[in-house]
Amino acid sequence: MRKITLSFITFLVTVGVQAQNSHSLTTCRNAYRATDALVKQQVEFKDPGSSGRNLHWDFSTLQPLNESYSLNYSLRNAADTSTVSGVEHNTRYYYRQQRDSLQAVGYENSTTYMEYTQPEVRMHFPFAYGDTLFSYFTGKGEYCHRMPLAVKGYTRIMADAEGELKLPQFTTVKKALRVHTLRHYTETGKDSVEMTLDTYSWYAAGIRYPVFESIKTILSRKTASAQGEGTGGAADDTTVFSTSFYYPPELQTSQVQTDAIAEDQPEAAVGAAAVFTEAQLMPNPVEDNLYITFKLTRAAKVWFTVHNNIGIALCQTSAQNLGEGNHDTTVRMSGLVPGVYSLYVHVDDMVMRESVIKK
Repeated sequence: MRKITLSFITFLVTVGVQAQNSHSLTTCRNAYRATDALVKQQVEFKDPGSSGRNLHWDFSTLQPLNESYSLNYSLRNAADTSTVSGVEHNTRYYYRQQRDSLQAVGYENSTTYMEYTQPEVRMHFPFAYGDTLFSYFTGKGEYCHRMPLAVKGYTRIMADAEGELKLPQFTTVKKALRVHTLRHYTETGKDSVEMTLDTYSWYAAGIRYPVFESIKTILSRKTASAQGEGTGGAADDTTVFSTSFYYPPELQTSQVQTDAIAEDQPEAAVGAAAVFTEAQLMPNPVEDNLYITFKLTRAAKVWFTVHNNIGIALCQTSAQNLGEGNHDTTVRMSGLVPGVYSLYVHVDDMVMRESVIKK
């Protein structure tokens, strides 16, 4: 993508004084991080219900419709560690963490390219019950590499509900925070379309990404009276798509396990840990170079990235196709300031995390 201008207008309104035990989204715990991977299961649509506190949501009996959706975050490229891309539904979305704000700055897929000249603010941290965020956004791009495409709209985000949430597979979240995002925009190309994306997301304390979402896509069409020159008239709004998604917490690689889920974890190694074994990080704490020795139980593509406490990648090694057996590598950390860092081990399309102290 080309360079994106980061001028934007944002309004953040904090309503009231938050209760001491209220669940709050923060940069450290909820910002998007490169190398995180999620699995989400499409389930039948569930109406989000009313707003307020001390509510109860029971989604435990929802029937799955599709269990194959995945969402993977990575660096945009090795030279730009400030922008994270999230790949979902064959589309690559670009996000930038700008101080305490998470901004959407563009997207692309096989037919459409879009960059936001005025970024869309997706979150401002910290964010707790009663907080509201409002921002305008604009963008320019192309359709099929030849047709100009433009978008403009606004996004309103509100943490509008708290309560107990029962997820599919009967996992219970006792302190869930619901965030309501209303994204209204007009897209102009060969034809013009006015859309509203209405999303409710539920967050659990200790888990970085949502655990449940309900989504509606609403198409606005002007009535015949509204299309006449100089006339008013109401728009005819039609819901063209509605669904819900369940994000199993145990399949979020960045998450901190809840007690109920941790008790059910198998003792046998799974995922990257089943392939990347017998690892030693030396020295730790490290001053200059971190030496890593490890054993692979099968051939795999392996590389390493080092991230700060808000998930931004600061350095990485080259990806190597390695065979089964013992290996070693070096991660250069001499340019980093003292502190605690996350070392992500990438094994094919899997990832695991270790902590490294820089002195």
